[in-house]
Amino acid sequence: MKTFEISESNLKNCNDEIESARKMILDGKIILCGTDTLYGLSTNALDKKAIEKIYSIKERDPNKPISISLGEKDQIENYVYVDKPAKKIIEKFMPGPITVILKKKDIIPDILGKNDVGVRIPDNDVIRKIAIVPLTTTSANISGKTAPASLEEVDSIIKEKVDLIIDTGPCKYKVQSTIVKVIDGKIELIREGKIPFEDILRTVKE
Repeated sequence: MKTFEISESNLKNCNDEIESARKMILDGKIILCGTDTLYGLSTNALDKKAIEKIYSIKERDPNKPISISLGEKDQIENYVYVDKPAKKIIEKFMPGPITVILKKKDIIPDILGKNDVGVRIPDNDVIRKIAIVPLTTTSANISGKTAPASLEEVDSIIKEKVDLIIDTGPCKYKVQSTIVKVIDGKIELIREGKIPFEDILRTVKE
């Protein structure tokens, strides 16, 4: 199994490794990589067959959606519709440990969600640099088992099934992202994680 050690501190010296990882993503390969919150399974989120591999590796219910991660904020409206409350949340908390579920555009495959999709911009320069296209970054665990915050915590079964491992060191937050759904101006808490929901509500009211 090919493994790259790429941290945020040595990222500038890893151009060849980043290019290799990007090519693998475009080829529909599966990459195990750290983010700001947890280690995740990443592939091209526009490639249905690649996404199906992720569901298989995780033994995940195909009816459960998977979020996407992007490299920059200005890419978000290429894939989802952003209303005023969502824009405030994005400006305040991204990049960071938050996932915002928004109404998706047709470019996003229905396998990720029928009508909407969660969007993240991780506070981790490595995974963002790899995001030449939207990525899946669902946690690197068998569904129902503990999500890993370091490479050592990733189940060996998962490691054996990916095409590339990128060791970014321990994740800085070590806890899952907060998930909020913002549709038609209404904000709903789906999962509270690193960012308190009250902080999100306060931001929208400002």
